[in-house]
Amino acid sequence: MNTERPDFKIDPTDFAFALVKLLAVFGALIWVSYHPMTPNDKLLFLILLGAYFVYNLVLYLCVFKFSDKAPKIYFLELLIDLIFLSMIVPSTGGLNSTFTLGFFLLAAIHSFYYGLFASMGIGLLVSCVYTFSCPNCLARLHWTDISLRAGFLMLLAVTMGYLSERERRMHRQLVNAEQLAAMGMMSSQIAHAVRNPLSTISLSAELLGDEIKKCQGVDTKEAETLIGSIMNEVQEVNDVVEEHLKFMRKSRSEYRNCDVNALLDSLVKFLEKEAARKGISFMKELEANLPGAKIEESKLRQIMLNIMRNSFEAMPSGGQIRVYTNKGKEDIEIRIEDSGVGISRDNLRRIFDPFFTTKDVGTGLGLYIARDMVITAGGGISCESKINKGTKVKIRLPFAS
Repeated sequence: MNTERPDFKIDPTDFAFALVKLLAVFGALIWVSYHPMTPNDKLLFLILLGAYFVYNLVLYLCVFKFSDKAPKIYFLELLIDLIFLSMIVPSTGGLNSTFTLGFFLLAAIHSFYYGLFASMGIGLLVSCVYTFSCPNCLARLHWTDISLRAGFLMLLAVTMGYLSERERRMHRQLVNAEQLAAMGMMSSQIAHAVRNPLSTISLSAELLGDEIKKCQGVDTKEAETLIGSIMNEVQEVNDVVEEHLKFMRKSRSEYRNCDVNALLDSLVKFLEKEAARKGISFMKELEANLPGAKIEESKLRQIMLNIMRNSFEAMPSGGQIRVYTNKGKEDIEIRIEDSGVGISRDNLRRIFDPFFTTKDVGTGLGLYIARDMVITAGGGISCESKINKGTKVKIRLPFAS
């Protein structure tokens, strides 16, 4: 029987929030000990501070127990903290009270926690509560003073939200880099360990197929179908290995004059039969007399194939893929639009991240590799999507020099 207790791990953010709150309580105790106040005000202040401490203790017990609900709990905490400050500020000096600094602290830590988009709402909320926390004080201060203080609160909140987004983006990039480095080390081992047996299996299946064809007077249709399935599965595994190996093959491409329209025509013809079986049709609007694109033809073919395959999978009941090309001032724009199931907003933000996939079977590398190839060629790629309305992928490629 395993008698080991499960590890109890506290999230660093939760611990930091709790520590800041504890320091605030101790700071308030020191302040009330030395600051001149009337006995009634001091008693009211100590009662509020005691209630504040108890409420924080209960709140953080909930956070540590229900960590998955932390964002909702912290928003409730923000509202209650603002109420406490609104009750303390009038009895400790009004808008000139030392405790008005608590509004700035709340705006900063909650904006950093929730990110840039939420920071604007947090800054507005905290600014409004700060402004009206002491209604009697408004008559003694000029509106410019109030406006400047509220503006500083908003600026602090948005700045902290921006820094939070940047820190999270850098963290994701670091994690991705570590994953890719580990994957690169494994790729060569996978190639040697898997490719040799795959070659043997493929060759043996071909030889077996040749032997079966020599049989006379025997129905070999089922055997040939099974051999074909073996060959297809071997190719699927080989493709997965090849996709991983491409991370180690980021040598500089030879940028040639790629005829985009000709490549798209060829690719659509190649996919038409498969698309017809799935109930999918193609529609093309290719601008005539396009200049060549600055990208290797094989790479652009792989990019477009990855995108169109994704469109196939997004239309299990059939649909239409529309292919457009347009000439811009300095580049060529390619648009691939489908009428598929679409991508949710949360997933849309991550579709170009390595190893992210919503498929039951998939490496999550196809679109990452496509974006990497486009950016390496000096272009750009973007994606728009709406649930049940379809997805649009735009690619921009510079003109060939």
